[in-house]
Amino acid sequence: MTEPAPILTHAFQCACWIRRPTTTQAPTLIDSIAIETATQAIRWIRVAVRTIASSLEPDARDRAWDWLSADHRNDLHTLTSGQPCTVTLHDSRTTIQWTARPMTYLKLATRHGLNLPACAEQYTQPQHQRE
Repeated sequence: MTEPAPILTHAFQCACWIRRPTTTQAPTLIDSIAIETATQAIRWIRVAVRTIASSLEPDARDRAWDWLSADHRNDLHTLTSGQPCTVTLHDSRTTIQWTARPMTYLKLATRHGLNLPACAEQYTQPQHQRE
């Protein structure tokens, strides 16, 4: 008999928020993802920071590159000890904040067929057309 998948799963919720200094609106969520390991969470933030670093104003760009070139063992320790990790960059146009938070979530379905409803086999992945 196959063991059922664990109901609760530990992961890291990563998100990117922006706030415009000229508005009083709440921050806007740009992207979020659930990631399995602390290392992957820090990597997700590093890729995003590296992607936009060159488009930032000089002071913010320097702070971004300083963070990118730093040793991230403290960030990894923070996440694995159950605390969130946050990276925030400011320039005159916007404030961008990336967060990674440990989370436990209820796994409702798996990709291996275990715990899926009986009708799941009726729905197949869309086939990509070749051009």
